[in-house]
Amino acid sequence: RAPHTRREKKNREEMVSFSSMRFAEVSTKNTRVSSGFVGVRRRSGFWALTQRRSRSSERVVSKTTLTLKGRSLSKNASSSSSGKKRTLRSSVVVESSAPEVVEATTTTTTTTLEGTENADDGVLGAAVDPEEEEEKPKTIERTSTRVSSASTTSRENLVLLATAMVTGGIVTYNGGPEESLNKFQEFLSSFFNGLIQNHAAGVGGYIEDVYLATLFVGTVYALWRSSAVPRPIGNPIQRKSRTLASSLHVFSGAGALAVALYAVVLERVFRESPGWTWMWVTSTLFLVNSLSYGPLMNIFKASKEGKYAMQLGYSFVASFQGVVWIAWSAQPDAPDWLFWAVMPFWYFSIAKLWESTEFCLALVPDVPRGTKEEDMTLGNKINKIFTAGSRKRLGKMTPDAATLTYVGLNAAAAVFDNCYMAVYTYLGPEQFWHTSRMLNDNDFHLRLIKGTTGSLTVALLIFISTLGWRKQMPMKYAIWLNVALGSVGPWIVLFWHKLLDPSEMWFPQFVFDPEFTYHAYIPSLFGQ
Repeated sequence: RAPHTRREKKNREEMVSFSSMRFAEVSTKNTRVSSGFVGVRRRSGFWALTQRRSRSSERVVSKTTLTLKGRSLSKNASSSSSGKKRTLRSSVVVESSAPEVVEATTTTTTTTLEGTENADDGVLGAAVDPEEEEEKPKTIERTSTRVSSASTTSRENLVLLATAMVTGGIVTYNGGPEESLNKFQEFLSSFFNGLIQNHAAGVGGYIEDVYLATLFVGTVYALWRSSAVPRPIGNPIQRKSRTLASSLHVFSGAGALAVALYAVVLERVFRESPGWTWMWVTSTLFLVNSLSYGPLMNIFKASKEGKYAMQLGYSFVASFQGVVWIAWSAQPDAPDWLFWAVMPFWYFSIAKLWESTEFCLALVPDVPRGTKEEDMTLGNKINKIFTAGSRKRLGKMTPDAATLTYVGLNAAAAVFDNCYMAVYTYLGPEQFWHTSRMLNDNDFHLRLIKGTTGSLTVALLIFISTLGWRKQMPMKYAIWLNVALGSVGPWIVLFWHKLLDPSEMWFPQFVFDPEFTYHAYIPSLFGQ
């Protein structure tokens, strides 16, 4: 009776195994399955899996697991489909009430959907071709490339369509194609006539033309590479961040470059200055651009010196907006509160002075290594106290010609700008600009765009430096353009009036008219 009982027990186990197989077949109805089951054979009229004991405490479980315990089945499957094909990697584990654990591991299973046609069941033991497995990633890559190319082409077509619509709107606004063509020809004629007739005499005129031409070409190139100008009009560098701060930084920077360049062209060609609306828009764009760069420093791959130089550059750009407001506060229709609106820019003015000082301190020769504390001179101790922090923040700097020029001119510019702010704060708008208004016509005229042109110069060099760090431009060119635009450029802008008329004063704001009575501006507001 015992042998017969064991045989019945064995048959029940086989029935459970058969039930699990039929359940899997029903779940994949209307499919053709080619799998890699190992060790399947015929026994007692049923299909069963060869039992084998696990020699390890760990079971081989892949992406899909079917576990049958009594009448419960748990399935954890991960499958991917493309068209009518689907790749499935599975492992079937069958557990019964018997003490032995039946386990079968399959290789990659390829399932082909055949619509409503009946599938061939029981096709087991077919292995998957390795070459097909290698071809699948390549096919996916080629497909994704084609999709990306199609998406890029679609975006470019939309840009061209939008450009055509804007052009059509301008033509319609001007009264049609013929009227638009006539106005365009008139503009070109006046443009080139002004460019030639308003050329300044002497060497100063050529210096002005060379510098402004460099500024013009560099700004156009920066806009062409800006992420704000899409293809096919531009050739934008790839953005590494899509946050709100990065978007504000990108679009405000591109807008500031374009609007500032407009004022430079207007001055050089027509010798005219823009109005109040231009001033507020330009100043706002530069401020937003200079205040939104912070989060991007975490992903900006540059040296400590490079990151600190960018911070210094944006401090200059922000403080130059204070210079812009100082200039416009002397306009006849300027509001009285504009003087007080300049005062918060003291923060950026002092910040750039400190940051320029840090560059100077980092270049001071370090105390020789191995020098003991008791052997240090007083000079060595002072050196260690004041320069250690700067070296830590900026890293190792090489005192070559470009670095020394950059650091020296920036430090001098920071000192000058703080003196400029101090005199304005003491005298107020009218007294500060008195000498310029009475004795220096070109300086008084150019004051309205000097600060913006300086901001354009520094913002352009920051963008060029970014191209260098991102290997979009040879770094040696970026360094020397940085020196030419960032260090020498603001001084050319400061003495722009001397290029037009060498007889004018170098620093009219620091020259006091002996026939004019000066007094402290802020106490005078309170009757003192």
